[in-house]
Amino acid sequence: MRFSPLFLAPLLLLTACDSDDPGGGDGAGDEELITSVVITLTPQGGGSAVRLTATDENGDGVGVAYGARGVLAAGTTYSGTITLRDEPNNVDVTEDVEGEAEAHLFAYGSSVSGVTVAITDTESDYTDDNENGGDYAVGLTFDVVVGAGASGDGTLSATLYHFDDGPKTSSTATSDDTDIELAFPISVQ
Repeated sequence: MRFSPLFLAPLLLLTACDSDDPGGGDGAGDEELITSVVITLTPQGGGSAVRLTATDENGDGVGVAYGARGVLAAGTTYSGTITLRDEPNNVDVTEDVEGEAEAHLFAYGSSVSGVTVAITDTESDYTDDNENGGDYAVGLTFDVVVGAGASGDGTLSATLYHFDDGPKTSSTATSDDTDIELAFPISVQ
């Protein structure tokens, strides 16, 4: 089956928040450039990791480089991590998300039947400052479970919700404000 290059391109919105908000607001602050996003999926039973990448070739928030299709094995559970970087300025944006865990939440999904994603981290993994009174999911670490009967081509999606007007209120909260939206091409065999 052939796909157009447009389908294979990860969708990448190139903004994030800056923990060093000079205005001292209650939100996560000014937008920061994200030029590189890497999802690493490591098989829990051993084996080679699968890397899904999205990069901005220009470094100015315009344009997206095409990512290679990630091949996942049916009947396998993968431990996943996601990292965010501003390469031109050598900034690890993942650290900002960790430091403001109460204001961020990744949501993951897959268009391939039989592939599910479960977040494995919570706010207390990164900060003792749970302003919202809860200990909700963050999504910097997660498990991707590929069922034994899963097969086919599709995408693994990741959206980073940002809660600027106040902290998130559950582990499944959504927001109109997103820092990134990604759709990585995957194939299950």
